[in-house]
Amino acid sequence: MLKSNYHTHTFRCGHASGTDEEYVVEALGAGITELGFSDHIMLPGFSEPGIRGEYSQFEGYVSSINSLKEKYKDRMNILLGFEAESFQVYFPYYRELIETGVIDYLILGNHCQMNGSKKITDYFGKVTTASELYRYRDLAISAMQTGIFSCFAHPDYFMSSIETPDKDCINVMREIIQASIALNVPLEVNVAGIRNGIKKIGKRERWIYPTSDFFAIASEMGAQCILGLDAHAPKQISDEDANEKAIMFARKYGLRLLEKLEIK
Repeated sequence: MLKSNYHTHTFRCGHASGTDEEYVVEALGAGITELGFSDHIMLPGFSEPGIRGEYSQFEGYVSSINSLKEKYKDRMNILLGFEAESFQVYFPYYRELIETGVIDYLILGNHCQMNGSKKITDYFGKVTTASELYRYRDLAISAMQTGIFSCFAHPDYFMSSIETPDKDCINVMREIIQASIALNVPLEVNVAGIRNGIKKIGKRERWIYPTSDFFAIASEMGAQCILGLDAHAPKQISDEDANEKAIMFARKYGLRLLEKLEIK
């Protein structure tokens, strides 16, 4: 049974459902004692409908989760956070949110690249070239080096369409894992990828993530890992089938699985 989850979205992102309190109630029923909300971060001066909430929703999100913290304080520890990209132009903003105590934590979700003009230039769900692999690596490591991310969500996201890792891919996996160890940023075994079922990647049939290629190396290198539900609906918190498969995956590869995150 899972006792904690730090990857929980809300309706504000545009691709999740349910009220904030419904997630809390579902988590209580599932035996979770520490629940972190980490919706896709709302960013000043940037709009991405259907992916993240508008910045005008920021205060409502903060107020709602803080209210739930107080209401359920005797039954559950609730944390307020965000899933944030490695958008370097926004690193000072991320740091301000943490250092001023507006939020409790951040998790890293490295889906895409943003340039200095706040334009998205690359998406990493369909990596096809070595240069894209190394851009993913560089962005991931630069974010971990800030010291403000408590874990790295679906760190193997870049492998979503890669059938068999080549030399460059293996190098990138190892360098990301080594950085996570050196910088004390646990790697997330993402349960949403399991809930989404087996997919055909080239001739292989597997989850898009978590991937055996990545986490076998993470285990070999001794990286710390954490399960993340990546819940986009309250019922996904208590999906026993997917949660059990995630636990069995972690056991199969002998992962160093944390029960709770050390919040940065």
